[in-house]
Amino acid sequence: MEHETGHRRIIGHIVAVCCALGFFSLPILAQEDEIWQMEEDYWRYLEAGDVESYTNLWHPDFVGWPCGAEQPTRKANVGGIVRAVRDQEYTLTYELNREATEYFGDVAVAHYSALSVRRYPDGRVTGEGRLLKLTHTWIRSADEWQIITGMCAVLSPAAL
Repeated sequence: MEHETGHRRIIGHIVAVCCALGFFSLPILAQEDEIWQMEEDYWRYLEAGDVESYTNLWHPDFVGWPCGAEQPTRKANVGGIVRAVRDQEYTLTYELNREATEYFGDVAVAHYSALSVRRYPDGRVTGEGRLLKLTHTWIRSADEWQIITGMCAVLSPAAL
């Protein structure tokens, strides 16, 4: 019993030293939460039809391959989907699943999957049961993160 208590005390000291030396890095977790919050904002702005807030997330030099696009596009074209929601061409609901986030200094890459359903005024519904896979690369300029590139595609049913 005394031997077991000694081991617990030693393990407690090791954990305390590791925390003091930063081996369990809370700043990394805070960064992941920061980028994930930006991804959630992206979808919240999209759902609300908030074109200005949505397009402000994109870096002026953005080039990427959005869902459903036949070719890569630039920032000037990213607001169309949000304008469609704003103009009530359809409503959007979504569910996000975090997959991975990695940091490289002032660059962060977020990978996640999403269920995204569009409901049109005529009763038509698209996207049900279709899982999207997304990657956004964020770059920090001054004090803000913006999307510099990204890609979206349907996750193949065979991959599920």
